[in-house]
This record gives sequence, structure tokens and C-alpha cells, in this order.
Amino acid sequence: MNKLLSSVGLAIAIATASLLTGCQLYLNDRSNGDDPHTGSPGPGRPPGFQCNSDTQCAAGCFCADGVCAEAGFCAADKDCGTGFVCDVARASCKPVPACATDVDCPAGSACDPQAGSCAVTCKCTSDAEAVQQGAGWCDETRGTCMIGTDPAGACLGDVTCTDKIPLCAEGEVALVKDGCYTGECRAIGVCEGAPVCGSLQHETDCDARGGDAGDCSAVFLGHQCHGSTCGTSTVDCVCDFYTYAACEAKDTTTTTPRIVIEQ
Repeated sequence: MNKLLSSVGLAIAIATASLLTGCQLYLNDRSNGDDPHTGSPGPGRPPGFQCNSDTQCAAGCFCADGVCAEAGFCAADKDCGTGFVCDVARASCKPVPACATDVDCPAGSACDPQAGSCAVTCKCTSDAEAVQQGAGWCDETRGTCMIGTDPAGACLGDVTCTDKIPLCAEGEVALVKDGCYTGECRAIGVCEGAPVCGSLQHETDCDARGGDAGDCSAVFLGHQCHGSTCGTSTVDCVCDFYTYAACEAKDTTTTTPRIVIEQ
């Protein structure tokens, strides 16, 4: 009979423990959360006990107005309820912090000036990643998706100014803001979208968008050309050598690269 009662008691204890959530699982003999060696307050305090920071509370808890409160465990923001974000280091949900600017918010969230709190967006390392997740651009410094257009400029956009395009390295395109070139360049691979063919300054970049399935085609400039039709046609015009001149949208009616004769 004693063995039976002991088994029943053990089962009840296990069932009770399984009903506890969040930092309630961390309740122990040191209910006051004090360090047994120094007698001073220590970490791992359960809900309802005093705290000065989240780190003094047990996992699954956070410090709210000087008292540990329970919010649940998490591995990412999506594991937490509305108005909460994940403190990944502690695997614990906590309220989104108050903010005045974006820099007050953790990575993956931006400041909502009307609410005065951080709103979860998404994490990213480039504009391309941000756009893929439905955002406008990526604040790479904070690794955070943002709405609107990158204030540093974009790879896409109509150019209405007469400013000269800056020379970019292979694999880069010039950035545009408010219809003008910013003077800066960005790697094509992290752009918010595929740049227009005309913005590709190097033959290798144009060729990468060429081929049967591509949308761009290189234009070549012929040098030291001779023939009866030079200047009007390339039918009877032969050039000693050619250099890359520009990239343009592919003409689907022909497979021959366009040649411009040097004048």
C-alpha cells in the first residue's frame, strides 16, 4: 500500500510540474532567489520577486517595474505573443522596448513613433533579403528590415538629373536617390531587385544577364573600321577591334550583338 501511495504521489508531482509554464519551472528551495554563499540577491528569481534587470529573473521571465514577471520561453520573436520579442540569449520573451528612434530597438524591429514602442519587422543582411520578406530595404548596420526606400540610395529608379554616372567596379551599380546619382555604388548581389540593363557598366555584368534566358545584351564599339557602309551599317564594315560600349535590353528579334561604329 505504501508503495502504491508513493507511486501515486510521484505521478501527481510530475503532472503538477508539467502544468507549470515559463519561469515557474525554476522555483526551488531558494524561494527568495538569494545567493546561498553571500546572502545577496542572485539570479533565477521566480515571478513576484524583486529585480533590477531581466538577468536577475529566471529563464522565461523578465523584470517589470522591479518585479519578475512571466512571459514564456522562446527561440525567436515568432514564439512570443503580440507586443513581445525574444531575448535569445536568455531564451525568454519580454515586452518590446519603448523607443524614440530606430536605434533604441533591437535587431529585427523598428521604432513606431506613434506608439512609442518597437515594432517587429524582420532581420536581414541586404536590401535583397528585406524585399524578399516584404520590406522596402535593409538597415545593414542593425540587420533590420525597414519600410520605404533606402535613404542611402537604391539600385533601381529613373534618373532625371544630368549628373554624370559614377564609375563603379565590376559587380556593382551606381545608386540613385530622388532621380539623381548619389556618387556611391552597391554590389549587384545585394540590390533590392535586378538593376536595369542600362545601369550595368561592365561587360561581365551584362553577360551575366545575357544568354538565351537573359534579358540584357552587350553593345560593342568598333574601332578602326573600314568598308563601304561604315557609319551607316555594319553589312560591309569591318573593324580591327571592338570594345564594350554599353548594356541594353535584349532585342528578341536577333541573336547578333549590336555594333556601334567609331566616328
